[in-house]
Amino acid sequence: MKEIITYGSYAPSSHNAQMWTVEIPKNNKIKVYPNYARVLPFVDPNNRETWISIGAFVENCVLSAQDLGYSSAVTINDAEIILDLQQDNSLIKTNRNIELIKKRLTIRKPYLDIKIDDTTITKLINLSDSIWYFPIENKETKKIIDYSLDAYSFQMKDISKLRELAKWMIFSYREEKHRKDGMTTEALEIKGIRRFLFNLFFTKKSVTRKTFIKSSIKRVKKQLNSCSGYILITSDSYGKAELIKTGRLLEQVWLECIDSQIAVHPMSQILEEKEYYDLLKTSLKIDKEIQMLLRIGKVKEYPERIRKRLDIIDIIKG
Repeated sequence: MKEIITYGSYAPSSHNAQMWTVEIPKNNKIKVYPNYARVLPFVDPNNRETWISIGAFVENCVLSAQDLGYSSAVTINDAEIILDLQQDNSLIKTNRNIELIKKRLTIRKPYLDIKIDDTTITKLINLSDSIWYFPIENKETKKIIDYSLDAYSFQMKDISKLRELAKWMIFSYREEKHRKDGMTTEALEIKGIRRFLFNLFFTKKSVTRKTFIKSSIKRVKKQLNSCSGYILITSDSYGKAELIKTGRLLEQVWLECIDSQIAVHPMSQILEEKEYYDLLKTSLKIDKEIQMLLRIGKVKEYPERIRKRLDIIDIIKG
């Protein structure tokens, strides 16, 4: 159970806040709950991203259990999510899912100007009818880029959201050594002399200052325009079960991308700002709710990174 939960914790979460906690009752069950001490009340006041992150956690548990010879039944109740694991001799034990889970990471740097082949895109889209793909050359994609940049710039004016971001950013080598969550300079792809200068001169207060805001907007503009295209994941509603389903589908998409050496970068700001979200839905003529926007593309080398994750003792309740 602890091994499965460990692989579960490798799931993505907003700001790497890791907003999940679990119980392990008897009879091969895992109960999953949100950890409300780790949610993001300013950018995610309705816990939409929290439930999506928990869905990704659940999917990792299901997939790693498969590799270890267990089938999983997932039940979603008002109070909890229950994974009922049963040993299944019909399953062929492999390490495929676990290896992909271990490789999963967000790659934020600009991607190569290379089209992803149609076969790979079809494989991704065929995972669900809730998945949409917009290649970079499409006219609709320009709307995705423009509205995303507008939403990001708008969010950079909100002091409360900036302070919340600062809480999860790591600004010193000492903090980086001791924390098991949040976003390191390495995760933000600040390297070499830039990393040294960042840790030397920037503090959490720097996030609300003009220099940081201006450079962040410039960086995001470059990211938005440097990719092969965008994957959108939709749902029928904002209900908890639908959001958990979205999180599970997000992880399936991400792992398939890793298997095809495709880089992934969630761009959530436009989904967090209603004005720009409504503009996006209208321009793309999508009648479902857009829950995830993923920038995807090719990179010269798929990197390895030190993973910041809570210890198992920090995840299990009691």
